[in-house]
Amino acid sequence: MVCSLVVMVFLSGCITERHNNGYFDAGETIEVSHHARLNLSFFKGIWTSPGMEEYALEYDTEKMKNDGVNIFAIPVMYDVREDGSVKIVLNAKWEGNEEDGYINMIRKAHNAGLAVFLEIDPVYLKNNEFAVVPEGIKETFMENIRDECIHWAEIAEQEKVEAFSPFNEPTTVIGVEDAINWAEEVLPLIKQRFNGDIIIKFAGEGPSNVSHYGSIEGYDYVAFDIYAIENTEDSFLEYLTIVIEDATQYVREYNLKGFIFGEIGVDASNETLQAEIFQRFFEETWNITSGYFICGWGEHNPDDPFADVSFTSKASENVIKQWYRK
Repeated sequence: MVCSLVVMVFLSGCITERHNNGYFDAGETIEVSHHARLNLSFFKGIWTSPGMEEYALEYDTEKMKNDGVNIFAIPVMYDVREDGSVKIVLNAKWEGNEEDGYINMIRKAHNAGLAVFLEIDPVYLKNNEFAVVPEGIKETFMENIRDECIHWAEIAEQEKVEAFSPFNEPTTVIGVEDAINWAEEVLPLIKQRFNGDIIIKFAGEGPSNVSHYGSIEGYDYVAFDIYAIENTEDSFLEYLTIVIEDATQYVREYNLKGFIFGEIGVDASNETLQAEIFQRFFEETWNITSGYFICGWGEHNPDDPFADVSFTSKASENVIKQWYRK
């Protein structure tokens, strides 16, 4: 969720309606792909800097593969408006053709030999801060994002995307009860359209009371987004123990294939500590998880503790490479 706020700010002024008028010709050639879906049993993923996915796919795919990365995360961003409608967000280059821009990224990743994790990422901001969607527009919003989710599930199948998440961290946007109900209701609609892995993705360790409202059985994986922000190594590892316990319970209770870390980032202000935390993190989780999407290992930027706009050969990247190349 830290990443999402940055990307919404990064893209401000470039929010437009989706236009389904075909691939456009404005100096940008969309990729052609003949990709066959990859069958991954372990995700060695990357979640690049917000708004920098295109850059990474243009310049860093060989570096990714050299580091052992096998899957690339692409969040499809939506701005939630005050009437409950949603607008797809990308950048000025794809203005009016945002859908094509996202499809182009999917194809770039596939053509580079990487699998794709596609997720729908609606964000509601109040005074430039994350907020829960207000009750007065929540039902309208949930219907609108459901329709967008179904549409993208169809695209994901058409493009042979490997993994799909219908809603990023839904409990933080619409609350636990509505999030679980929505996730349960939309799942069969996705399964009718998409044959890859379907992932439900939570902030932190996720809600502790899912069964009070419904079930996530039928999803393939559950993902947890965790960050070491101003943590000591010991405090982060204590928190990690809680996440692992809850994740294991989810897998057992809902008959899932496994759990993954949908986002894992470590503050870059101390590069030595960052590398140490990543090392301990992998040691504690490698044999019990189904994979990772790593973000935040690059050079320190005082304005962004998770800056990772390029591969930097810093200590943390070397740690990640050692594990990902196993």
